[in-house]
Amino acid sequence: MQTGHSYDDVALVGCEVNKDLDQFLDRTWALLKNYWQQNQDPEEKVVNVAPAETIIDAVKIKLNENGDQSDVSLDDLFASIEQTLKYSVRTSHPRFMNQLYGNTDIFGIMGELVTTFCNTNIHTYEVSPVFTLMENEVIQRFCKYMGYEEGEGVFAPGGSICNIYGLLLGRNHACPEIRLEGFGGKTLVAFTSAESHYSIQKGANLCGVGIRNVINVKCDEIGRMIPAELDAAIAKAKAEGKTPFFVNSTAGSTVRGAFDDINAIADVCEKHNVWFHLDAAWGGSAAMSQKRKHLLAGSNRADSITWDPHKGMGMPLQTAVILTKQKGVLKAVNEFKAEYLFKDANLEKIVARGGEAAKNAAAELSEKKYDLGDKTFQCGRHIDATKTWMMFKIYGDKYFSDRVENGFRNVEYIVAEMAKKPEMFELVSAPMYLNVCFWYIPPSARGMAKGSVERKQEIDRAVQSIRRSMHMDGKVFINYQPQGELPNFFRPILCNSNTTTKDVDIMLQQIEEFGNKL
Repeated sequence: MQTGHSYDDVALVGCEVNKDLDQFLDRTWALLKNYWQQNQDPEEKVVNVAPAETIIDAVKIKLNENGDQSDVSLDDLFASIEQTLKYSVRTSHPRFMNQLYGNTDIFGIMGELVTTFCNTNIHTYEVSPVFTLMENEVIQRFCKYMGYEEGEGVFAPGGSICNIYGLLLGRNHACPEIRLEGFGGKTLVAFTSAESHYSIQKGANLCGVGIRNVINVKCDEIGRMIPAELDAAIAKAKAEGKTPFFVNSTAGSTVRGAFDDINAIADVCEKHNVWFHLDAAWGGSAAMSQKRKHLLAGSNRADSITWDPHKGMGMPLQTAVILTKQKGVLKAVNEFKAEYLFKDANLEKIVARGGEAAKNAAAELSEKKYDLGDKTFQCGRHIDATKTWMMFKIYGDKYFSDRVENGFRNVEYIVAEMAKKPEMFELVSAPMYLNVCFWYIPPSARGMAKGSVERKQEIDRAVQSIRRSMHMDGKVFINYQPQGELPNFFRPILCNSNTTTKDVDIMLQQIEEFGNKL
C-alpha cells in the first residue's frame, strides 16, 4: 500500500480500489461489532489458549523479509484480523477478572476512533484546538472529584508515568536547582508504602534519585501504610543528613486494594514539609460513588494525584491523568520553551514593537495560554481526552457510580459465599475495594496446622495448579500471586460492570472442581 495518498489513490495488490476497499472496511466493521457483542455472551470463552507457534502461523505474524510489498490480499488481511480476535483475551468478558481493568465502553471506543482518524498531536492549541479544549475540560472534572478547587493536570501514558511526574514534582519542590544543575552531592529520599506499585522504584531510577533511596514503609495487617512508621522513617533520614522530598500514599493498592489513611499521611507530610503524592490509579474511581468516596477522604490535601480512569471507570486503555493541587507546578518542572513549537517569547516581542503586524501576533499569542506541551516531559503525546469526554457527555456521572457499586456487590457476594465453606476458602485480608485475595485450601492441607510450612507449600502448589487449569480451560480468567512470605493466593478483580453473581459462582465452582482433581 502506498502512503501519503488519498483514499481513492490507495493501490493494493489484486483489488479494485474503491469497491474492494469499501467491502474490506464494511466486513471489518461488521466483524468488530460481532466481536463486541460476543463479549457479552457468557457461553464464549474469555481466552483461547494456544502455543506461540500456533498463533504466529494462524495470524501470519511474520513480515515480508525483504520489506517489499507482498502479495497479501485484503482477504488475507481480513483473515489475519479474524485470527487476531480469536486468540486475543476478551477483556470485556464478564469473567475476565485478571487485571485492574475490565470491560470498556462503545462510546469510549468511538472517541478513540475519532482521535485516530484525526491523527494529530496535543502539544499546541493550533494543531489540536478541539482536543486541547476537551482535555482541559475533562481535567477540571477530575480535579473536582478529588477536591481540588484550583487544580490542573494532563493526561499521561499510564499510571506509572503519572507517578514519575509526582516524583519530579516532589524533587522540584524540595530542590528546584536540581533541574538545571544536577544533584550536587545531595541524597534525596522518597517514602512509599511497602505494598505500593513498583513504578515508584522505577521512577526513582529514572529521576536519578536511586532505587536504594526509596524507603518502603511498613503496612498494617490489611495493607495500609502506618503513619507513625512513616513519621519515624522521615525523622531517621533527616538525622542521617539526607533530604526527604517525596511521600507516596496509595488509594487502592495493586494487590489488596488497600486505602491508606490519607489525612494521617497528609499530617506527616505537612509536619516535615515533604511533597505528598497520592497514587489513586486504581482506587480513584471510588470518588464516583457517594457510598464509597469516603475511602478518598483527604485527597484534596495531596499535592499531586495519579488516577487511571481506564481501571474502575471502564474507559478504554489507556486513560491516565496526573493532577496537581497548585497551578503552574507541572510547567515549572517540565517547561523547555522550544522555539519551534512554543513561540510565546517571539510573539511578545512582535506585539511590543506595535504596528499593524502586532495584531496577528497578539491573536496568536492569545491562543498560547491553551498550549499543553510544556506541562509534560513528552513532546508528542497521544490524545486520550476524547474517549473520556465522550463517555462523560453521553452518560454523566451515574454510569460510573453504578460500575463501582456493581463491583462492591460482587465483592460482598463472594465473601459471603466463601464464608459458607470455611474449610475450603480463607481470606488473606478483608477487602477494602474490588480486589478479593483468598486461598483455596486443598483437601491435602485441611488437617494441617495453620502456619505450618507443609500447609503453606500445599496451598502454594494448589493455587498455581488450579489457576493454570482454569487458564487453559478459558472460561474464567483470574490472577494469582504470592506476597512476601505468604503462599500463592487468588486475586480476582471485580471491576467489570458485566460481571454478575452468576459469574462469581462459576469462578468458585471451577476452583473447587479443579481443586478436587489435584
